[in-house]
Amino acid sequence: MKFIEKSSHSMELRNYQKRAVDSLLLQTKKLLAKDGEKVCVLKAPTGSGKTIMVADFFQQLTNESTPQDLAFIWISSNDLHSQSKDKLASYLTDSVYTLSFLEDVQDTAFKQNQIVFVNWHSLTKKNREGEWANVLMRDNESDRNLPTFVRNTKQAGREIVLIVDESHYHYWSKQSQELVHDVIAPKLTIEVSATPTIEPEASDVATGNAGYVVVEYADVVNEGMIKTDIIINKEIGEYRDLKNTVDEAIIDAAIAQQKVLLGLYGSDSVSIRPLVLIQLPSESASTSALDQSKLEVIETHLSDTHGITVDNGRLAVWLSDRKDNLENITLNDSQVDVLIFKQAIAIGWDCPRAQILVMFREIKNPTFEIQTVGRILRMPEARHYENPELNQAFVYTNLGEIKIATDDDSQRFFNVHPAHREASYAPISLPSIYLSRLDYGDITLAFRKLFFEAANTRFEITSDDLGDAGYKKADKLLELYFDELTKPIISNAVISNIDGARDIIGETVEFTVPEADLKQKFEQYAKIMSLPFAPVRSHTKIQQAIYDWFDNFLGYRGKSRAEIQRVIVCSEVNQKIFTEIINTAKERFEELRKLELSEKQRVKKYEWDVPQVDYFNENYERVDIANYVMTPCYLNKKRSRPEQEFEKAISGSDTVSWWYKNREAKETYFAIPYNDPDSGVLRSFYPDYIVQFKDGSIGIYDTKSGMTATSAETAAKSDALQAFISADKRLRGGIVVSDRTGSFVFTGEQYSVDIQAKGWQRMEM
Repeated sequence: MKFIEKSSHSMELRNYQKRAVDSLLLQTKKLLAKDGEKVCVLKAPTGSGKTIMVADFFQQLTNESTPQDLAFIWISSNDLHSQSKDKLASYLTDSVYTLSFLEDVQDTAFKQNQIVFVNWHSLTKKNREGEWANVLMRDNESDRNLPTFVRNTKQAGREIVLIVDESHYHYWSKQSQELVHDVIAPKLTIEVSATPTIEPEASDVATGNAGYVVVEYADVVNEGMIKTDIIINKEIGEYRDLKNTVDEAIIDAAIAQQKVLLGLYGSDSVSIRPLVLIQLPSESASTSALDQSKLEVIETHLSDTHGITVDNGRLAVWLSDRKDNLENITLNDSQVDVLIFKQAIAIGWDCPRAQILVMFREIKNPTFEIQTVGRILRMPEARHYENPELNQAFVYTNLGEIKIATDDDSQRFFNVHPAHREASYAPISLPSIYLSRLDYGDITLAFRKLFFEAANTRFEITSDDLGDAGYKKADKLLELYFDELTKPIISNAVISNIDGARDIIGETVEFTVPEADLKQKFEQYAKIMSLPFAPVRSHTKIQQAIYDWFDNFLGYRGKSRAEIQRVIVCSEVNQKIFTEIINTAKERFEELRKLELSEKQRVKKYEWDVPQVDYFNENYERVDIANYVMTPCYLNKKRSRPEQEFEKAISGSDTVSWWYKNREAKETYFAIPYNDPDSGVLRSFYPDYIVQFKDGSIGIYDTKSGMTATSAETAAKSDALQAFISADKRLRGGIVVSDRTGSFVFTGEQYSVDIQAKGWQRMEM
């Protein structure tokens, strides 16, 4: 296959989008090279920019070598294929792709790089006789139908990739599956969805016979694309009125919150009118009797109480049998304040100014999931604002019991229980920071430590096994002697756009490798192993980690680099072992990577005070405890024993005016900067507790126990905290550690793990 010149049209992707595209491209190429029909899933939250990711995937694919020419069929339910075509066309201007609807295809076959958009629902209908109802599925005089197009396309040597856009239940109907497998028989099916229904077997994903790419909800939040929290029934108790029904109360609360947000946007000089969505209760596609009754009540209340009507342009309605004031409703400054809708519009509809959702739901389904509120998750300008409340979404519901789904995203981002700061609170205005983290998708120096740990674990090497002892342990599994190193190596590799983190395919042969070739083969292996991270920036980190491990633990320091290179590239046994070690280290690095900060890291400085209001989810419990600065007090159910003991001490102290349990990773919470000892980058330290004493001093404390109390990270945090405290005469505190004799706080300039050392003092409250 020849490479096709890439279009000059560029797209600015967020970091999580780049990573997803890289992974999707890598898996796609591998799957296209295998026999049979394959599937790959791109799971990405609503609001994450799925279309732009797929568009960039298309662009990147033109810069790659694939086993065959390709044409694409894009299927969506209802009229969403038109929206998808319009969006994709805006990104693929001047590209090698041609975009068309199925009915507009002119040739007898799909051309190379043609993307054909199909209304799946209309295409899969059958008549009473069991025949395809759509003329484009049947034989006709012009011979222009999908089966003919597909047959001619494959006869021309082009394979078909099927893009399934939000498949849901339509995809799994008998007719749909017949169409997919019997008529289209795609070489590869890619489903793009927030809630994918195609579920490849785990074993197929693990062995590379299927693909699965996941965009994490938290990554999309961190990039400012979607809301930071979803607050359920905020301050609903204030709208309890004997004259009002529950339904009227939640509408009133939603409209009141809309006015609050409108004022906050105005104070930030942002021209956005937040939209309230009101969802009717029944799950039927048409407007049921229950819906009609509810609709009448809602319209009457909106008109009589809030002056919001269809006639004055402030109310829009989107139902199967009624559509009012929908033109320009998605514009940020649209004058429509409320939209009444059914679940049917929830898929694919994009209105980023929608921020408040009123849900009249049937009792049979009380569970909230991230996907349930997808229409109010997007940020209107794809960025977070200075005021945290503008970064939140709000849900009001008439359910008596609210349950949050057990998945991690729902548990983390849904918040139900409010706590308010005590009215007697006097501002303390502590300097605080918030770090915005950027990620360039490459392996960093932090990988070295993780590689050491993984390799030493594999060979059971300890800190006492240096030099010969380490060598002997490694030799039990590795082939280390020259006469062993003449076995299969990576050879004749095809490196495809290596600077862009693309795939590398190689074969193996057997011969003794000349020393002059070792370096090139070793670099090639490191590039392969750096995937899915960007090889151009990552392979040197892998090479250095291997060199340093051999030097530090096997006694190779002073020897030629070629000896280490030969161990890796000239033994199939060794390659397999080191591949497993590197993959283990990469998995751990992936977990830590989100904490890495780039040189362009953004640091926001501001004055911090206890938040006026905060919200908590089901991971927190209500605790009856003294001196807490917020009412009620919610504390994490899984907080540690040292934390519980510290809370008991400060809540029972006569010297404490109030105390606050700090949280993490938001501007709402208090943080100081410190330099991470492993990576050397700046990170945020969120101390556990802020304590106001009656003598006017302010305590900042962080509890530690076990190994964490003696770690280099804790030492760095302690030193940063003490430097922070020394700059303000009001402040005191430090790292708190407890043993059988009591609790101790470290107040010295340089942290010591020895609790008997200078700087440690008994904790007195």
